[in-house]
Amino acid sequence: MVRYFLVFLLSCVVFISGCTQESQTASKQAIPEGFEALTLTDQQKKEIFEAAEKVGVDKVFVPSFVRKGQKLEKIVTGDQVLYFSLLFSNENEDTYLNVQESPGEVLLGGVIIEEKETKINNDIPAKWISFSNHKDNIEGASSGLYFQQDTTFIMISEKVNGKKNEFTKSAEEVATFLKPLIK
Repeated sequence: MVRYFLVFLLSCVVFISGCTQESQTASKQAIPEGFEALTLTDQQKKEIFEAAEKVGVDKVFVPSFVRKGQKLEKIVTGDQVLYFSLLFSNENEDTYLNVQESPGEVLLGGVIIEEKETKINNDIPAKWISFSNHKDNIEGASSGLYFQQDTTFIMISEKVNGKKNEFTKSAEEVATFLKPLIK
């Protein structure tokens, strides 16, 4: 009887171990090639929550992953700004990811050059917006993916290989895998 119990117990351990390894592999497969999981220090989390509180964002979202070599470089807020920005970049600053968060819809303060609707997670409506400070300044235009997640309005923009005014699939992937930041 003890022998059967031990065999049963060993079988359960092997089964559970296999399930655990499979789920870890599945989560690693969710990270696109050329990206890595985002890690933040306790100090960075504290600074992000302070910036969110300053502008009135109740629920903070951070990327699950960033491009390899990117790290959180700075958190930007200001007295007159109704949003905060998380700027991730690599050492050479030739790639960056900017995640802006606001408690309300933020007017972009410029001329919209192009607008394209899309969906995130197949159900969250989003817009790619390309805008500039003047209708004749197309070269100085910026673009971003703009959407609302829960009570937070978010804009994600990315510069890759020196190009900042283009709609990138990777920005949509980052948006799809945003996660709430937990204290």
